[in-house]
Amino acid sequence: MRVADAVAAAKLWLISEGAADLPYLSEGLYALVTVESDAVDTVAADESWRLYVNPAWAGVARVDELGREIAHQLWHLLLDHAGRARAAGVDRATAATWRTASDLGVCDALTDEGVVPERLREHARAVRKARPDLAEGRSTEEYWEQTRTLDSAPLDRGEGDRRARDDTAGAEDADEGSASDGLPRSWELPPEAAGGVEPAQGDDVRRSVALAYRAAVAVRPGHTPGLLDRWAEQVAEPRIPWEYLLAQAARRGVGWTSGRTHTTYARPNRRAASTPGILLPGWRRQNPTVACIVDTSGSVDEEMLGRALGEVEGAVVALGVGGSDLTVLTCDAAVHTVARLRRARDADLVGGGGTDLRVALAALETLRPRPTLAVVFTDGYTPWPDAPPPGCAVIVALLLHAEQAAPDVPGWATVIECRADP
Repeated sequence: MRVADAVAAAKLWLISEGAADLPYLSEGLYALVTVESDAVDTVAADESWRLYVNPAWAGVARVDELGREIAHQLWHLLLDHAGRARAAGVDRATAATWRTASDLGVCDALTDEGVVPERLREHARAVRKARPDLAEGRSTEEYWEQTRTLDSAPLDRGEGDRRARDDTAGAEDADEGSASDGLPRSWELPPEAAGGVEPAQGDDVRRSVALAYRAAVAVRPGHTPGLLDRWAEQVAEPRIPWEYLLAQAARRGVGWTSGRTHTTYARPNRRAASTPGILLPGWRRQNPTVACIVDTSGSVDEEMLGRALGEVEGAVVALGVGGSDLTVLTCDAAVHTVARLRRARDADLVGGGGTDLRVALAALETLRPRPTLAVVFTDGYTPWPDAPPPGCAVIVALLLHAEQAAPDVPGWATVIECRADP
């Protein structure tokens, strides 16, 4: 059987009902580009989603056997083991240990779906037998952290995987391409060669597979969330760090208010000479003034409050808002302090009772100059006014625990959920 036909049959086996029955893998499987190669023992993959298949082995392998090996390499790509290896600082000296860790992660994923290649199962079993303290169901980074601190060398994958190594490239697993650790192999095609998948396209494939997976497991009776569910959630709904979002919102709020202008007859209009006898008003640009309302009730996490204040302070200072234009109000059920400060974190956090931030928002109207941007730091358990203070944009930084449900906040405010690390 031709390699292309064998690979096509194995992909069909993976997605067909009555076989592996994993239709959500379709887009990932058909993104793979098959390359025949004698340099690998069975199947390997590179970062460009090329699937290297040994033609002699593929010619005699069972369809399900080839399908399991393809699924093994596909999950290295879907889990982005190459990119994660670079982020973790993996180099040629530590790559073998990372590959063991990434194989443990793939084995966990394939076990849930019932398509673990036999050699991968044996390898994982041997690793756990040699290292009985190794936890289960962890991320590749956690497996790597546990295994690299041990003195024992990474375990061999069996006699069939022991092939000649390329001296110029360092130790290479014949059946593990750069998809597993981000280190190019001497037998791989260059990234710019025809047929490869660009990194952005790879991200799109991961997201499509993640969305298809979530739709598939939603109808599975008795499904127990596991590793793949966490992966799908992270890929389908990536979370941007709240610190970045909060600083961005503050910069956008300051920029919006600084762009507003007002008419004034105290300044001549530059076009007055062209309209004799008609008095035209001039324009006055408003300098942005920022107010920080700090909820000092007993339910607010002080560590989260400090982090959030620091992000806003850094953003407004970077935009040139001076100390005289930054006002901090502390409030629980009443406003306790109002102070103009050079640093928001210097405020005296007086309070500790119940919460009613309506009084603080109302107090903004009495300040001179009146704030053009208000940033409210609170856990959200407070009554809100029906409308924002006149002429003032409002950002609400909700200080929440990791799994805490966000309380309701009026639609007239920009809301940033600032969650504590789990």
